[in-house]
Amino acid sequence: MKKLVPILLFLFSVLYLDADVLSVTVATVNLIKPEMITSNQVDKEIEDYNRQLAMNGLPKQNISRKDMLNNMINSILILQAAERDGVKVSDADLQKVINAQIKSVEAQVRKKITLEQFKSIVRKQTGMSWDEYIKNLKEQIIKQTYVTQKKKSLFTSIKPPTEKEIETRYQENVTKFVSPEFIRVSMVFISTLNKSSEEKASLKAKIEEAYKKLKNGEISFDDAVLKYSTDETAKYRGGDVGYIRRDDKNLRANLGEDFFNKLFELKVNEISGVLVSNTGYHIVKVTEKRAPKVLALNDTINPGQSMTVHDFLKNGIYQEKEQIALKKALEEVVKELRSEAEITIFDN
Repeated sequence: MKKLVPILLFLFSVLYLDADVLSVTVATVNLIKPEMITSNQVDKEIEDYNRQLAMNGLPKQNISRKDMLNNMINSILILQAAERDGVKVSDADLQKVINAQIKSVEAQVRKKITLEQFKSIVRKQTGMSWDEYIKNLKEQIIKQTYVTQKKKSLFTSIKPPTEKEIETRYQENVTKFVSPEFIRVSMVFISTLNKSSEEKASLKAKIEEAYKKLKNGEISFDDAVLKYSTDETAKYRGGDVGYIRRDDKNLRANLGEDFFNKLFELKVNEISGVLVSNTGYHIVKVTEKRAPKVLALNDTINPGQSMTVHDFLKNGIYQEKEQIALKKALEEVVKELRSEAEITIFDN
């Protein structure tokens, strides 16, 4: 699938088409209105293109200025055609895409993030302001909608993957489906974030009191969670924070190396002493352990989730077919629009 990223980057390319008086005009495009492309804009587009490749884990490519200029012309043509044909993006559709992107980031960092935190991530990863990002995102959706609507038959004719295709793909990649060690953890947690030294000392005394009562049998683990824990999300489910995987580098960094390692040293149903992480004080109970293993086709990829290896491969193969259809749709749409438009290229 990665080999098709440049195609998608073309479709979703970022265009900065405000006239640059210090740059030479290299092309003009006119389907429903004249627009110019300058040499500086081409250079910036190449820079943005390589940054997007890097974000997808792909190496920098030496795309020529001629190829990038043609990509920019094609992108302008699709946007103008969409405007001509009344293709728009609603606020609701835009919000759905943003919500999906936020969920994707949350899945990577394994914690909830706010809209402001997402905006900060956008600025760091794209170099764009939030307004620029929203403008670009709207253009992405418009272009994708226009192409898929114009060539709808190419997408409706895509056939779902067969069981043979899925089985073959699994056998070809079986060594990639290795599940790491997992533990499921419940905990009494008291946060020390943004607390003074005096406040931390008081909170430590509080959790040590909880541990003493647990050790003496004066209180159950569930009752200790309800009485002492500051984690309102997990508080009413016995302190259960779900599954933690041994290779979760983000969580290891967030909680601290020493604390993270101690979690995996605990036996099932063993209650730890008071442990200190980068975020606070904990009393931890491991309720389940899963050893590393090669996943079978019908195994779930992650414990506690419903997606199986079979589902993952089925979705992936279908998406590959969609990208092949998208490539063909793009080629056909661009060819048709170029035959209608007035295009002048001053610099090859």
